Amino acid sequence: MQRSEQSAVDAVFSHGYSDSLAADHADFEQRGSFSQVTAANGPTLIDHLQPAKEFEDLTAEDPDRSFHSQLHYFETLLSYGKNQDPRVTMLMVNAYLNTNQQAQGIAFFERLLQRYEQEFADDVRAVYLSAYAILRATHADRIPLVRRIPWVLKTFQHLEEGRRLTSGTHPIVRWAAGQIYAQVPFFFGKKSQAYEDLTWLVERPETEPVFGFYREVYRQLARLYERDGHQEKAAHFWRRSGYETYAPKAMFMGWFTSTNAAGATMAPGPVLEEIIPGSIFALYGFGFSDIYFVLSTDGTELIAVDAGTQPHSLQAAHEFLLRKHPTLPAVTHVFITHAHWDHIGGHSYFRNLNPNVIFYGRDNYQAVVDRVARNHSYRQFRGQDFDHHWVETYAPDVAVSDITFVEVAGTKIELVPVTGGETEDAMLVHLPDLQTIFVGDIVMPWYGEPWVNEGFPDDAVRSMDEVLSRKPKHILHGHHPLTALYGPEQLKAFRQHYCWLVEMVRLHVKNGYSAKDLIRLNLIPNDLQHQPENYLSYLAARDNVITRTVDQMVGIWQEDRTGLDPQGLDALTPAEFGRMLQHYLGLTAAQSATAIRKMIANGDNELALKIAIAAEQRFGSTKMLSDLKEEAGDRLRSAIQFFDPFRFVTYTEMIGRQHHPMPGAKKT
Repeated sequence: MQRSEQSAVDAVFSHGYSDSLAADHADFEQRGSFSQVTAANGPTLIDHLQPAKEFEDLTAEDPDRSFHSQLHYFETLLSYGKNQDPRVTMLMVNAYLNTNQQAQGIAFFERLLQRYEQEFADDVRAVYLSAYAILRATHADRIPLVRRIPWVLKTFQHLEEGRRLTSGTHPIVRWAAGQIYAQVPFFFGKKSQAYEDLTWLVERPETEPVFGFYREVYRQLARLYERDGHQEKAAHFWRRSGYETYAPKAMFMGWFTSTNAAGATMAPGPVLEEIIPGSIFALYGFGFSDIYFVLSTDGTELIAVDAGTQPHSLQAAHEFLLRKHPTLPAVTHVFITHAHWDHIGGHSYFRNLNPNVIFYGRDNYQAVVDRVARNHSYRQFRGQDFDHHWVETYAPDVAVSDITFVEVAGTKIELVPVTGGETEDAMLVHLPDLQTIFVGDIVMPWYGEPWVNEGFPDDAVRSMDEVLSRKPKHILHGHHPLTALYGPEQLKAFRQHYCWLVEMVRLHVKNGYSAKDLIRLNLIPNDLQHQPENYLSYLAARDNVITRTVDQMVGIWQEDRTGLDPQGLDALTPAEFGRMLQHYLGLTAAQSATAIRKMIANGDNELALKIAIAAEQRFGSTKMLSDLKEEAGDRLRSAIQFFDPFRFVTYTEMIGRQHHPMPGAKKT
């Protein structure tokens, strides 16, 4: 159900592209091409944000430095010194760690701290010092032995300066110190301080910046207690970390989980959040999507928004809510934002609970339901017991095709049918008296499952306009990370940046650029440098918007700017790469492992994983190759642990490991 390219372009232009972009487009049509603008990562057809002048030498493209989209993005934006969000800083640190680019990170943070020393508030400076210290600590083994101890002692000074600036109360600063002190050699005498910092965090779960961030706190405490011979305490913290059966070879501090039994979730444990106390309840960690309940205005009925991933996960969520609020009434009405499997899979639980329950959903849901009926290779995504029957039996009792007004026990509800960013059957559920709108996945950054041809880039703009026109105080998405990223003000800014990006992609594709070419251009709108509150919302969607838009514009082959790497031209598999290793390069399994190890050391994790899989298929599975495959996969998982559950689950299954919830880390 895709429109032609020209109608799509016209549709987007009619929904708010800036006048300057329209002028650029007209100029393009008249002259046939834009004048080339040289960017850090190659020529582009239009100007976009470059690193601040003082940082150009640090961020310039280097053929010996592995490319990582997130890292180039962070370096460009943070070079302007406006970021105050510790999440952005820690994501940047994580990117440096996963790519073994600590040296580049150290140079960047040194210049950042020097350039903006007088402009940073104490807490911002403290977080930057902590980030800098992490990079120094993890780089210490590459410092010559004669300089190593002074290097480590100087690192400690940066940590303590961060502690002084924040009076020892900043969780990121304590987290960084705890991580480092727990892992330095015993002769530095930091073990007691490590216990103190990590325990301080455990005793204050409310300080956790995002769900799952303290997973590493529990892991380091488990290791400390284990080394000190306290096996019972060690076992307790191993359980809380979720690492009882497998300790990953990279750092994890995000919200995703992925297991054979339960599939993927976006919270490391059961979470109940009251969006409006006593009125709107959000539940996370029960299946892949969030589940919402609303107490009616007169208090006599309970309204649900969406029906979860599986009947048993929806039941667990409902029962979890009732344990906290046992006097809540029965569920009488359910409003479905769209018919993706993770939003309707549990609908039979509500039917069995109350045969008189009324479901409201779009009239054109069937096409979306039909797309679900496919058997994925990756079983950890939906869970090993996922049954298509759960989805195929869904049908709304009230089919919505036009704006509809409903009143449930005093609660006024406006239902707004739209074509969302993901599906054609999206429905906004607006509660005007509560200034709240449930939007499902209309701005889900992946614009549909990556395994099917869906997603509507132009209609996503219309959907955003419908939401923003109602001026809500609360915008509640189908997945809580999206709620955190795309609130009212963020969504308004994101809409502008999204329109710019889609048009830039289309202009470049017409000139022979592939998705890979475009991702490597590091496209950032110039005005984003002044909006640090939107750094993450744009990044979460950028590469996915590029690939989805390109996919809808090209054929079964995709050219690229070099003319040497077209997509779809060959059919190379791990079998061919394995034969290359042995027959053409003359490598043994051990020599192949040496090459893979070098790839990981240089940050070429995608290449390392591909070659490790090929080597295993060629030479057979050995612990040496398996460990390298796991390390490459763990680094890739860690790099996208906040942004991309699809890649997270895929890498998890490729290396044959699970990422368990944190059973001791429940939040209410």
